[in-house]
Amino acid sequence: MRKYVSIFLAVILGLFFLQCSRTTEPENSEPEPQRNPAQLTVEEQSLLNASNRFGLKLFREINAYEPEDKNLFVSPLSVSYALGMTLNGAGGDCFDSMAAVLEHQGLSLAEINESYKSLTEILESADPTVVFNIANSIWSRPGKEIQKDFITACLNYFDAPVRVMDFPDPADSINHWVDVNTNGKITEIIKPPISGDIAMLLLNAIYFKGDWHIPFDTEKTVDDKFYLSGGGEIDCKLMFKDSDEDTTLSYFENDLFQAVTVPYGDEGFCMSLFLPKEPHGVDDIVVQMTEANWNNWLKGFVFASFKMYLPKFKMEYEIDLSKILKVLGMGIAFDPGRADFSNLFVDGVGWIDQVKHKTFVQVDEKGTEAAAVTSVSLIDSVVQILSFNRPFLFVIHEQTSGAILFMGKMAEPEWED
Repeated sequence: MRKYVSIFLAVILGLFFLQCSRTTEPENSEPEPQRNPAQLTVEEQSLLNASNRFGLKLFREINAYEPEDKNLFVSPLSVSYALGMTLNGAGGDCFDSMAAVLEHQGLSLAEINESYKSLTEILESADPTVVFNIANSIWSRPGKEIQKDFITACLNYFDAPVRVMDFPDPADSINHWVDVNTNGKITEIIKPPISGDIAMLLLNAIYFKGDWHIPFDTEKTVDDKFYLSGGGEIDCKLMFKDSDEDTTLSYFENDLFQAVTVPYGDEGFCMSLFLPKEPHGVDDIVVQMTEANWNNWLKGFVFASFKMYLPKFKMEYEIDLSKILKVLGMGIAFDPGRADFSNLFVDGVGWIDQVKHKTFVQVDEKGTEAAAVTSVSLIDSVVQILSFNRPFLFVIHEQTSGAILFMGKMAEPEWED
């Protein structure tokens, strides 16, 4: 059952920078006092709540999609930013369906954009002792004319200039951007060469590095067992903390789970960990993670006396979110016959082909390092690619009569010069 600690970190790490931050205004000539979520503007709070609702339902759907015993780690915020940029190019029912999935109902596009910009500034300045960066970029195919309003909005609100992919090895340049903006934790999001049917790529990258407010004592880390749901066990290294020695820890429990919160840096960010109580499993917690429950649980954390063991771990995760986003209601944006990106492309032709998401996380005695990249690829044609790189049948025949001269099956090609 304890295996679920590391699995469930996925949703918590994906959300901690939204709910646990003690936010501040961006620095100016006169330092402003720290802001907490209660002091956010109505629009900022609305976007934060929307991002959490989107993140919770996205994680629930991913958890249902993946095998029960697979580790998960996603950044709902990264996905939200990438699709938020894309939203600026959508129109009609396509816009409405995307906004609904992103939980932006009731907000105008101007309010959505302004809130993304404000939220970036708030999160990046929430804790000066923690590294937290958000970066966005857009890459367009040569000759595909982009609407000027779209370019302006993405530059002003997402700091995302549009680059034309007319230089040598554009895939290498895009992957270099990913490498730089994730501090080397994710090095590739696009496999070269870039297909000729890709009209645009919209990317978001998030990087987080925070030391624990009080580190785990390395001398107290022990070799132990990690018990799997199928009844097996594996070796692991368990870190140890005692709340009597670290009074910044907080605790909450109900009939479903026990939970602790461990802060980073100056306590502007934190990690919350949820351990299911027998006979429950981690999936029982996931299905209960609605916005209302999440907010109520956070209010219940208080200091208590306890000891905790947490495994050290490092993992990478990758998923194509296209099917999941369609299930959530964004199918129009993927449909060549119904997608409307006339506010993005001058010729109005284009639809989403893929939403790819990659993440990295490492948790040890010192702290946590995490990164995420989301890419939204839009295409404007369907190019069939046939690669005979597996066994195939071949026939040599006369074309008009169909008379067969030779037939063959290639199972293992051989060649000698």
